[in-house]
Amino acid sequence: MGDRFTWTLIYTKALQSLAADSHADFLIRSQEEQHIAGAIYRAVREATRREVPLLAAGHTTAVQAARSLAERLAAEHQLTQVIYRNGARYPVQAWAEAATLAKSAVAYNAGTLNRAREAGVTYMQVFDGAGCGWTSDKDPGKATGSLRTVEDAAAWPISHPRCRRAFGPRPDVVAPG
Repeated sequence: MGDRFTWTLIYTKALQSLAADSHADFLIRSQEEQHIAGAIYRAVREATRREVPLLAAGHTTAVQAARSLAERLAAEHQLTQVIYRNGARYPVQAWAEAATLAKSAVAYNAGTLNRAREAGVTYMQVFDGAGCGWTSDKDPGKATGSLRTVEDAAAWPISHPRCRRAFGPRPDVVAPG
């Protein structure tokens, strides 16, 4: 139109009103998302409390516990996918299996390490996948075959989901070398 635009009080008030209204909408949506996330967290926690003791007592395998956990979450809570912070979506069955396998591996390794401590063993030999790094698959320090202190092993009982890491006590080792 050829005229130069200037911010008048009417335009400023309209923009402030729009911003306040939008902020309120975003806040409500954010609170709804937090409520949904909290409900999902509680559902997972409740289902896990039912299934994990069976795994710990040896009445089921990790894969069976994961299947039961996923079925319970789908049936009782209509949870079919798990959405990670980065937006990636995974079927609840795959998530439950990875989570259950990881937790059972950590628990198994913790038991091994606790028993080694009780016996006065200070070094453990690591058994792991050939390409598995100590802290992650990308870690250049490979885990398998290495000797680690019980404390180091406790700090890294696994390095990734579905990790096959296990420890063997080495009472014959006082200091590696």
